[in-house]
Amino acid sequence: MNVKSVQPISDYFKAIQQCKDARETKDQSRLASIRNILMLGKKLRTEELDYLQRHDPNLYAQAMSLSMERQAYEDALQHSRSKADANDYNTFKLMQIAGQLKPGGSEEQLMRVNAIQEAHREFMRSSKYASLRSDGYAPRKLR
Repeated sequence: MNVKSVQPISDYFKAIQQCKDARETKDQSRLASIRNILMLGKKLRTEELDYLQRHDPNLYAQAMSLSMERQAYEDALQHSRSKADANDYNTFKLMQIAGQLKPGGSEEQLMRVNAIQEAHREFMRSSKYASLRSDGYAPRKLR
């Protein structure tokens, strides 16, 4: 039996294990980065959604749910008649989320709140928001 041949094989297996460990660390780091983006209420890019779909289906489903809720909120804001309407809808939506708070579900709720807040901030910076009336009342016609 040649003892020298055993050493390189064990080194080979160690190297393979180190590569697997490095890949798992990279995957965990990427997932943490994507989770952080969601926690900040930001939109995910297509490649980030694809990555989630392959590596964390549960977080992917959560991200898709957040995306759909945010899109519905943005669509509703586009139909606001005044700045007060937009702000009232924001308050209503945040209270709705707070009313659905469940024990242990605080991370998802925080993601939802931050997504709504981020969408509202973006809307407030838009030309659509700037064109809305400042008050909540329709202008009166002069006779």
